[in-house]
Amino acid sequence: MVEIVNLLGDKSEKKKSIGLLSAFTPEIFRSEYFTRILAGVVDALRQTIYDVKFIMVKDAEYADPSRRVLREHELDGLLLLTWRIHPKYIQEALDGSELPVVLVNDYTPEIKANIVYCNNRTGIQLAVKHLLNRGYRKIGMLQGPDEASLDARERFQAYRSLLTEYNLSFEPAHYRKCDYFFEEDGYLKMMDMIHNAKTLPRAVLCFNDDIAIGALKALKESWIKCPEQVAMIGYDGIERGKYVAPPLTTVRQPLEKMGRDMVTILTGLIEGRLKSPVHHEFTPELVIRQSA
Repeated sequence: MVEIVNLLGDKSEKKKSIGLLSAFTPEIFRSEYFTRILAGVVDALRQTIYDVKFIMVKDAEYADPSRRVLREHELDGLLLLTWRIHPKYIQEALDGSELPVVLVNDYTPEIKANIVYCNNRTGIQLAVKHLLNRGYRKIGMLQGPDEASLDARERFQAYRSLLTEYNLSFEPAHYRKCDYFFEEDGYLKMMDMIHNAKTLPRAVLCFNDDIAIGALKALKESWIKCPEQVAMIGYDGIERGKYVAPPLTTVRQPLEKMGRDMVTILTGLIEGRLKSPVHHEFTPELVIRQSA
């Protein structure tokens, strides 16, 4: 386990500690999705009495039933960045103490914990309607892995539902599920579609911008023009999407705002200004660029 503690601050006030728990993976720092949430969290904590303990948990620690990781840290509250990967800690926090917990994304109405999330169906609807308004009727999808991602499942379900709603057919040859959430996966799955599908979709909706950027590279290497032959639309609204060729049309999640809101909710729970459970929904927005 890695724990990074902020040791700076006003020593005249009694410090309180918030834990920020994630999986033990370098992708937390490589992925703009995560770094933008982290930026929002840090920004919201700068002028408070709260320190942040960044806790990364290895698989072996998670798998050990005797470990009570949260009890090893003196925390006043906990933010979970990758809660679907390590749901044990939600249960530990809820069962083992009155420790306030706030999650981000992968929302389900049944969850009793506090959560900040962005509406997936609204986001997919924005994307599909935009593609239809541009005249694209054959819409494929590069989905993210859904074993530990409720967002991936919900976006796929929304995509299928909207195809039915608009009397469009679902073509299995135009659909791929990626193994991970990164550029390489989008590149490999798009290449697979290019080489093995008899026809290509007129547009491709991607689970996130990283996958879309990889898919754009596959199109370019295969001399397939975007958007003239295949349009591409991403999800999340990461900054890098502005600078690829062509600039990526995307559905933007307000990730920094969501990170700041996680802190607002958690400190409100710690200080008694809010009562659990708090479910705060954000609305995504369509950012139109040149890829679709």
